[in-house]
Amino acid sequence: MRLFVLLAAFLCASGLYAQKTREIEPAVLECQYAHWMLRDTLNPSNRTEDLMILRIGKNASEFFSRYTFYGDSLWNDPQGEKTAARLTLEAVRTRDHSRRPGARTTNDYIYKNYPKGKMNTYTSLGGISCHLIQEDMPEFEWEMRDSSQVVCGYTCQLAVTRFRGRNWNAWFTLELPVSDGPWKLGGLPGLILEAYDAAGHYHYTLVGIRKKDVPPVTFYNYWKKKYEKTERLDFLRMEVKSLNDPAPMRTIKEATGIDYGVKYDPNSERRISYDLLERDYR
Repeated sequence: MRLFVLLAAFLCASGLYAQKTREIEPAVLECQYAHWMLRDTLNPSNRTEDLMILRIGKNASEFFSRYTFYGDSLWNDPQGEKTAARLTLEAVRTRDHSRRPGARTTNDYIYKNYPKGKMNTYTSLGGISCHLIQEDMPEFEWEMRDSSQVVCGYTCQLAVTRFRGRNWNAWFTLELPVSDGPWKLGGLPGLILEAYDAAGHYHYTLVGIRKKDVPPVTFYNYWKKKYEKTERLDFLRMEVKSLNDPAPMRTIKEATGIDYGVKYDPNSERRISYDLLERDYR
């Protein structure tokens, strides 16, 4: 495992854009969202759970998985590295991979309005090739519905929209007049506390909120990676191809030009039983 981690760090360093971990601006609010996604759309019990962090500043915000952040920070701390190695070995021994420090549903770090008017997503393909996806801040066409419910103690109103191939339901509250929300969602007159696609494949629910002593909005790059700037749709197509490839290193070779010498059966097949959050790559 340690060899793989070092290899990943080395390969990511062959990209173009490198930045150090640094503070962007003070944060005024931190929201914790329970998140789950279906790994098999025909089996509702086969889902992966995660804990997501939305940290909001005056001008920018960031969104990432708490487990991804924990794994990245642990592996890059001299003392934490021992703990990470022990937990990884324990996960392999018990076949309980929830114990392994690292990504569960995503390794994305999403920065909204940073730089101004843009959204930057720092991600990787197969945990190896590193990519920066920059896009304009999304514009949403929300439709308000006459429905209300209470989420985490806040009265919320329902709004619906279609975004990149999925129909989204979002419960937002005017009690927190911040135009933001989990993942890439936003654009409402209040903070989105719960959001899910109509098919029930992805779900975010607020479980905690922090208003005092909030850590700053921070650009994280513990691995000191260099990111290759990649168009969003190009990356999604590579990701789907890699996920469905019985030899994913083959797809990574096509994306990076690096041959890992991995042998595979060209006649073998693999097919994931779920789709990506964004489906407009089709």
